[in-house]
Order: sequence, then structure tokens, then C-alpha cells
Amino acid sequence: MQLHIARRVGLLILGSAIATSVAPAQGAAAYAPGKLRYHVTTVSTRAQPLGGGRAPFDYTTTTNQWIALEVAPHSDDTLTIAMTVDSIRISSTLDAPPPDIAVLQGAKFAGTMSLRGHVYTLVPSAGTNDGKLGATATALKRFLPLLPSRSLAAGTSWADTVVEHPNVGTLKITSSSVTTYKVAGDTTVSGRHAWRIDRYTTIAQLGKGMEGGQPLEISSSGTVTGMQFFTDKGVLLGGTSTQRTDLQEKMNESEGAPIQQTFKSTVELLPSGR
Repeated sequence: MQLHIARRVGLLILGSAIATSVAPAQGAAAYAPGKLRYHVTTVSTRAQPLGGGRAPFDYTTTTNQWIALEVAPHSDDTLTIAMTVDSIRISSTLDAPPPDIAVLQGAKFAGTMSLRGHVYTLVPSAGTNDGKLGATATALKRFLPLLPSRSLAAGTSWADTVVEHPNVGTLKITSSSVTTYKVAGDTTVSGRHAWRIDRYTTIAQLGKGMEGGQPLEISSSGTVTGMQFFTDKGVLLGGTSTQRTDLQEKMNESEGAPIQQTFKSTVELLPSGR
């Protein structure tokens, strides 16, 4: 379900479905046109040792999001997508004012993607340059798993490499990830036949910018493990994932203590009307 750069980033993921099926070309896996809505819960834990006999700086943040997704035909090999953050709620054990997320409530995004789920474009519909919307659009592009160029079957495996250059505040970031997928087998989810797709991702990020007039550099590496459930009718039923990241900040040649972050996410497809 997410770009996470220390306390400067952190948003989102996704929606429920009533979908009409579409016949994938030559039996290849593909997304179906339809209207969907998901509930996404993400629990992030941040830990940073402070040294000098002081207690570590630890806190947990829980984010709940309800995201609507609409997929429609565009051409023979392209789909249009529209995503709306119907609602978002954030709670934290950190004794500090909550982040201002007003711009995300009801935020709409639109774009196009391939039948396999490769998102070509996804941009805020409001025509604003707000950084939170940009970071959210980047995270939403990763919501749907990339499908293989053939039909789903036990043992099918494939891979995806993504390199991005987002800006987060004053930071210019280079982010790369390599994801491998494998169909572990079939199962039943809420009475529906589904394929279980296991995923493993490695992530590397480097960001450079200025803060308070001083040069700032952030580097991080991490992994994501998880599983997702997908039907032969082209519907993502949900899934779970755990992302672990080690992050290092350097300001004006002085390195801060390393930060360990863990994100545990659950995506649930909601019944119609919820």
C-alpha cells in the first residue's frame, strides 16, 4: 500500500469492489473494470536510539484509510483509473500535534494503467502542488500489484523494477525497488476463489536537500514481504504486508542516530454499501 521518509512522509493506501469481469487477452491475467472500495490499516513503529543514557525515541502511528477505486476501459490495452481518499484517520502515541491531513480528506486522483496494473500516470485532480497530495499519488501508484503477462497458476513467478525521482518538501529523492512475485497457490477468501500472490521487495532511497539553511541527506534501505489475493475475474480482494526500513540522516556532515521503521499494513475489500 507506500513512500516513507522518516517523519517527513508517510501516507496511505486503499478500496471495495463490485466489478464486471473483462476477458483478458489470450487468458492473461488482467484487472477488470468496476467500482471498488477498500479499508487500509497501517501501523508504523519508529525507533531511534538517543545515547547518553537517554531512553530511545520510540512511537507508534496508526493510519486508517477508506479509498475508492474506479477502473474503466480506455483502449484495447489501457484502463483509466480514478482513486478517492474517502476518509483518513491518524492516531499516534507521540505527544505532539497531529499532522494536518485536511487536504487529503476527499482528495481525488486520476490516471491510466495497463491491463496488468502498471500505472502510467496518477495525478491529483485538484490541480494543486501540495506535497502531501504528491506523496499520496506516489504511494497509491503502488497499491495494485503488477500481474504477470500470462494467466495466474500455482508456481507462476515474475518480477518488477521501479526507479522514481519524487520530491518530498525540499528533498530530491531517488528511489529504487525490485519486487518478485510468486503464486503460492489458490484459496478461498470470503467465499470467492482467489490466487495467493506472495511478494518480496528490496528498497533503496537517497534524498538530498536543505533544512534550516543546512544541507540535509537521507539514505534508507529496506524490505517488504507480504501476500495479496486476486481472483480470476480481475479483482484484488486484499492482503497484508510488512515493510522494515533502516534510515540515516546527515545534516551539515553530522550524522544522526539511525532510525528503524516498521510498517504493517492490511488491505480489506469492503462489501457493497460500506
